[in-house]
Amino acid sequence: MNNYQIARQASFILIDNEAKKFPGALSLIPKFAAGINRLGVISTQIDTLSIEQAKNITGITGDKNGLQDSLIDYLVEVSGAIHSYAVTKNDKILMAKVDYKESIISHMAQADLIAATAIVLEEAGKITPEDLADEGISAAEIIEFGKVYEQFKLVTSDSRVAVIDRSAYTRKLADLFAEATDLKKNTLDRLAIQYRRKDPEFYQKYKAASTVIYHGSSKTPAAPAAK
Repeated sequence: MNNYQIARQASFILIDNEAKKFPGALSLIPKFAAGINRLGVISTQIDTLSIEQAKNITGITGDKNGLQDSLIDYLVEVSGAIHSYAVTKNDKILMAKVDYKESIISHMAQADLIAATAIVLEEAGKITPEDLADEGISAAEIIEFGKVYEQFKLVTSDSRVAVIDRSAYTRKLADLFAEATDLKKNTLDRLAIQYRRKDPEFYQKYKAASTVIYHGSSKTPAAPAAK
């Protein structure tokens, strides 16, 4: 939630809490009481969603960055070894397929990095372990390269899902705030006027709870134009 939403949520919760201290006042206007109950439900939903929205993806991002570094290292080394092998065999097609220099790989987008890795792993699978070993790459290293590749694809997918989930929570929160604001403005505030006469103490409590304490922009308001 942004700071303004946090301030509004604090006001909604306070309104609900104060109203529940005056059951007699609520009984005087059933529709007002129903509105307070609904506001309480919305506030609870906002709290739940805000917790989910606030969950960051730092862990996922950290894992992804570590795997990406490892993947790049393997890609540089294995593609270089295969390129050397292709030169020995005078296989220009293979040379072109695995011509991935570190300066290029390190600036690749995730999708391009995954695609390049898939090509290099496929070509490595066509070369005998003995020939790869001659180029300095063991069978165990190819296996580990493949594992890092699969893990990177998985964590990249998880990261995208986390971002999508947070966006969904943000939209749901906006809808709940809109509903709560409309409920307060068009139902509770309109009916609360009656409490000035029916229960002045509760009316003052309601008005105080309705105040949204929000310190947003620090800009000084412009002075009104001289008439």
